[in-house]
Amino acid sequence: MSLGQRIRHLRQSRGLTQSELGGGQLSKSFISLLEKDRTRPSLNTLLLIARRLGSSVDALLGQQNHLPELVCEGLLSLSRDALHGRDFDRAKSLLESASFVASRYQVDEAARETLLQSAQIAMDERHFEEALRALDQADPACARSKDLWRQGRVLLLRGTVKVRQREIPVAIPLLEQALATLRRARAGRDPSRVEALIMLGTALGYTGNYPGAIRRFEEAVASEVARHDPVLRGKALWGIGLAQRKAGNLEAAGRYLAEARDAFESAEELRELMRVLQNLGQLLFEQGQPKDALRHLHQALRVLDRLGESANLASIATEIARIHLSTGDLEDAEAFTRQALEGARAAGDPVEVAEATVLLARTRVARKDSAGAIKLYKDALEAFRLRKMADQTTAVARELGLLLRERGAHAQAAAYLAMSLETAGVPAADAAE
Repeated sequence: MSLGQRIRHLRQSRGLTQSELGGGQLSKSFISLLEKDRTRPSLNTLLLIARRLGSSVDALLGQQNHLPELVCEGLLSLSRDALHGRDFDRAKSLLESASFVASRYQVDEAARETLLQSAQIAMDERHFEEALRALDQADPACARSKDLWRQGRVLLLRGTVKVRQREIPVAIPLLEQALATLRRARAGRDPSRVEALIMLGTALGYTGNYPGAIRRFEEAVASEVARHDPVLRGKALWGIGLAQRKAGNLEAAGRYLAEARDAFESAEELRELMRVLQNLGQLLFEQGQPKDALRHLHQALRVLDRLGESANLASIATEIARIHLSTGDLEDAEAFTRQALEGARAAGDPVEVAEATVLLARTRVARKDSAGAIKLYKDALEAFRLRKMADQTTAVARELGLLLRERGAHAQAAAYLAMSLETAGVPAADAAE
């Protein structure tokens, strides 16, 4: 590989344009000539380019004594492919080899990348503490080397872990910092920046800030990266559709969710397709079409079965239970709710546990078991309030307050009804009325 080819390869792997690599000191035309091997750079220019690429002059020149860097680069490229395909065992094996070579020959860039990919695997396997430990190691190493691109990715992964742990107030500032850092790194064409936008939109959606969420998703859709990556585009469209649905704009939600479904189908991205089918089922239910909703949700379950995973079983089972409850089929409603609770607890997802608990409480109300329903409502409400989830807190507090009022517990009822009004942003005049 020639010098120009190595520079182009590293630039593209960092998500940089030729202008961004030049950074105002080297022109785009000069970088273009350099990558075509039509000009030779000075040593100072090579030092500047190597620093911006997070590499070394020797590595750019392909010196033999930097063969370990090339070995690490190959191993890390293979591990990224394995990680994308969710072949975690193969990815771990490749990362172990890369880590050994990086440590033995002091290839610092590869060592930092190994930690980041290890954190990604641990997060995807829901080993959140292990992921955070890897990121704690990577963070100071990135700071010392002024590796802004990887610093941004550290923040993105931390924020994503917190979203998955449903610690939304902690996640939002981390994701905002990730975006700012990736922008400073001039990673305009880097997928990580788009992923940060999508994850920040997701976090804002959890808090009920749907306009803010939609703005982030729309920025992701408009990016150059998303225009060429159907999976990222599908995720951003899906986010807009979900936020529009939550905001009550059902017609717009349907359009965006259908676009997201088409994007995932074209990319054969089954995992995301399954989740969009679930959202379409929810939307159809809200539009008064329970049969069509169940058809989409059971299709989502079939895709989930093809994937051989159970991580999303809880949320799909919860939606199926919700529809059965609405049609008065209490036996099926309770059966799917218990399936959802079992799956959510196994996955360690407190929000899905709370969502399923609310449904179980409503089933208890339908069965005239008010005492059992009240306890379940209180358990779910505590989980939602702890995570500052406004919409869920408002709905559950109101249902609980009305149930307590029916039982004659007017003081308790007033407190919960006032809570529901306060969370919804409505002045609580006389909640007991």
